[in-house]
Amino acid sequence: MKQKVYSQSNNHSKLKHSGASGAVPTADTSAANTERLRQSKNAQWRCGLAIIFSIALSSSAFLVSTKQLGLLVLINLGLLIHAWFRKARLTPLLKLFAIQSVMTVGLYFLFYGSDRVIEAMIVVLRIILVMLPSWWLASTQTAQHMSQVLCLLLPAKWAFVITTSIKLLPFITQEVRDIYHIQCLRGARITPKHLANPLNWAELVRCVLFPLLIQLLSLSKYIAKSAQQRHFDKHSKHTHWPLN
Repeated sequence: MKQKVYSQSNNHSKLKHSGASGAVPTADTSAANTERLRQSKNAQWRCGLAIIFSIALSSSAFLVSTKQLGLLVLINLGLLIHAWFRKARLTPLLKLFAIQSVMTVGLYFLFYGSDRVIEAMIVVLRIILVMLPSWWLASTQTAQHMSQVLCLLLPAKWAFVITTSIKLLPFITQEVRDIYHIQCLRGARITPKHLANPLNWAELVRCVLFPLLIQLLSLSKYIAKSAQQRHFDKHSKHTHWPLN
């Protein structure tokens, strides 16, 4: 009997010790969650400033005069360097800009001759300066923080659409690259040597741009189904993984 009473009291003391020791991880977890929430709030502020900065920079590419484009070029070079330090892939973006430049300058040369080549190069530069801040934003900011910031200003549906569109920019670049290489292996006349002839530009549209459009439409369908299956439009207050 004494042995039984002793074992019960011993078990009771073990429970007390285990409960006391279990309070320490709970406190640590609470502190860790508080710290994560604080870091998330700071990241939201940085993301909001990055969104405002990228919008202002993209808008100014068509608003400033030609003499002021040099300053925008320096700022965008800084964005490229910053994205490179954040492990963003620059090669697909530069290839896309090269293809777009060749096509734009070629069209100007075809329709207006050599007299307006300088004007075509300025147009190409402005287009690049419009696209680059959005690419930088997509490469350096997370979808979670962008969605949280946009939900403060826009309905949740629009915030979701805009965030998804921005985050798709690196995917589009990679998809263009893959489609281009596959079509070149199939024998399409879309290599830089063939594109020197404007008659082959229509083949570039058929072999690269049309498949890209079909791929993006299919992807948008999958994204819509995924959001629908997660009951995206069933709740008034939306959460943002991994933190609310």
